[in-house]
Amino acid sequence: MNLKKKKEVKETWAIIPSRSNSKSIKNKNLQKIRNKSLLRLTIETAKRTKKIKRIFVSTENGNILKKSIKWGSENISLRGKKSARDFSTDIDVLLDFFKSWFKRNDVYPKYLIYLRPTTPLRNHKTLNKAISIFEKKKNFDSMIAVNKTSSAFKTFVLKRKKYLLPSFKNMKLDDANKPRQSFFETYVGNGYFDIIKTKNIFKKYFLGKKCFPFITKETIDIDKKKDLVLANFIVNNKIKFKDYYEF
Repeated sequence: MNLKKKKEVKETWAIIPSRSNSKSIKNKNLQKIRNKSLLRLTIETAKRTKKIKRIFVSTENGNILKKSIKWGSENISLRGKKSARDFSTDIDVLLDFFKSWFKRNDVYPKYLIYLRPTTPLRNHKTLNKAISIFEKKKNFDSMIAVNKTSSAFKTFVLKRKKYLLPSFKNMKLDDANKPRQSFFETYVGNGYFDIIKTKNIFKKYFLGKKCFPFITKETIDIDKKKDLVLANFIVNNKIKFKDYYEF
């Protein structure tokens, strides 16, 4: 993508991916927590975040786009079908966005914050803090939210649909069955946010070579119906954690 005639502005824009044809839960991004959809909650949190200057929802569905604009997203072209498939990557989504964007615009932000609707329990103060931290990390390509996990080494793969093997090749079955205290701490991306330098996208990479960790408490990623039930339970019973989410 040729950037010679394009201008970088020192801003952070939010991109919210909202594909319509989810397989796990029908219309997943429009499922509700306390009468507000996952997508609407994500847009509203982005609107409260002072560090976010513009908000866009990337979707291939006209109805979702219409709702997004009503809730506070800017109007953009629908996402192409090739970048809305089951195995489409974040890079596919963002390149599709800028391909449409540059047809009518010649500016792009220095930073992008990627907010998946499936992680709806967010706090705008946490997002502001994260963006402020990343703006100072000159030598990093990206920053993602992660939480500690002790289960990475205690996982298995199913071989030939008959028997289990440890996920890590150099481990034995009994190694994978050891107490979690036997393993060093690992971290997993939890979807709270990803922040990247926009120029990386035009080089066709997302996280790049150096990624800074922003450690949060474990959050809920809505993948199955039980996740949605749990999220509603947490919110309706006011189980609130500091700097975690807001309602």
